[in-house]
Amino acid sequence: MNVVARFSLLARLGVAAVCLLAAPPAAGQAPAQAPSGGDEDLPHIRITDPGRDLFRLALPNAQGDADLARQALDVLNRDLDISGLFRLLDPTSFPAQLQAEGLSFSAALWSQVGAQGVAKMKSARSSGGVETEARLYVMGRGEAPVISRAYRAGDVRDTVHLFANDVIEYFTGQRGVFGSRIAVALSGAGAHEIATVDADGARTAVLTKMGSDCLLPAFSPGGGEIAFTSFLRNNPDLWLVSSAGGRARRLSQKPGLNTGAVWTADGRSLLLTLSFDGNSEIYRISASDGTIQAKLTSSAAIDSSPSLSPDGSQVAFVSNRQGSPQIFVMPSSGGTPKRVTFQGKYNQTPRWNPRPDKPVIAFTGRDERGVFDIFLLDTRSGKIDRVTQSKGSNMDPAWSPDGRLLVYASSRGGLFVANPETRHEVQIWRGACSSPSWGPTPAPPRSR
Repeated sequence: MNVVARFSLLARLGVAAVCLLAAPPAAGQAPAQAPSGGDEDLPHIRITDPGRDLFRLALPNAQGDADLARQALDVLNRDLDISGLFRLLDPTSFPAQLQAEGLSFSAALWSQVGAQGVAKMKSARSSGGVETEARLYVMGRGEAPVISRAYRAGDVRDTVHLFANDVIEYFTGQRGVFGSRIAVALSGAGAHEIATVDADGARTAVLTKMGSDCLLPAFSPGGGEIAFTSFLRNNPDLWLVSSAGGRARRLSQKPGLNTGAVWTADGRSLLLTLSFDGNSEIYRISASDGTIQAKLTSSAAIDSSPSLSPDGSQVAFVSNRQGSPQIFVMPSSGGTPKRVTFQGKYNQTPRWNPRPDKPVIAFTGRDERGVFDIFLLDTRSGKIDRVTQSKGSNMDPAWSPDGRLLVYASSRGGLFVANPETRHEVQIWRGACSSPSWGPTPAPPRSR
């Protein structure tokens, strides 16, 4: 969905006043002042050699069943490329002797092609599914593999996702996120439902059959349900659907907005925007029956798009209470909001990094050219970094469950994933969509 069409749809939600208008400050309330005095342009990025220091990893041909081996290699290449952590060596540079090496390893020969590590696989069908033997070798660690495991699952993709997550854990101390799912609101012609795709963009599944506009999906903490807004009953109501698909149930049906839901960590409550009292405010409601538990904001302005900090103590949200749409933070129990964005005149869709050691909020900002891009705000220093630039309009960032990657919708078509630290970006899915929400990483049993 292009930016104009998306805002046309948001206007139906009544959110356009936040997204599109620069309303004057509320009566009696003076605009906050930026540390340097007034709004400044959002920052630009300059990249010289983003892949220079990435670990050089070789992925030779997989062994075993020919079809499974080809799939396994494709999936591993895809996963490790999306991670943004490795420089994957060109396989055309591998001599035939190395490609035919099997699961064994010659450090001296692989060093000659510039590899710092080698990941190898052998996939075959087994009773009930697929087994993939996998090895990771690292230069300077001898001839023995640092990872040597057999993974079993119903599909070769799932076995390779497990191996990719282990490879990432070996180098970073934190498992990868492959095998997780991303929920999106489809927005193509004739399709306005909620769907999910794998973290690598494979296996699209349409979950709802509402036959109406469905928007703003949000995965529950355990991944079992997805909250979303639908116009099925001619009002933007909040619904829940199983992440496996099925019949949705209506949770909140207050007159006016029931939108932009985000779950609390225990899965018992949701924060969202309600406007039944005549103005858009942030509320907390029960996840079981939709009853209101607390009203968190009270302002003549429009407040929307809540996002909870990792420890649940703070909520970031968008408000035009001091003029243009900006990001504010307040205690999750309610209280006086504090403005935290002062660069840019048009900031929205905040999403807090789920890692407690990463006090960072991702958000959509409109730059001086009128283009929407993804930015990061360090809540300690107030510093803003830019993630996307000169690549169409990019909106609605969502963090991966490990807090390392960002997924966002782009006017280039579909979903893109970026590693903000290495500046590596990959298109993972093609299609018209908006508002991605990244679900938790499953932890199925693995055999060694």
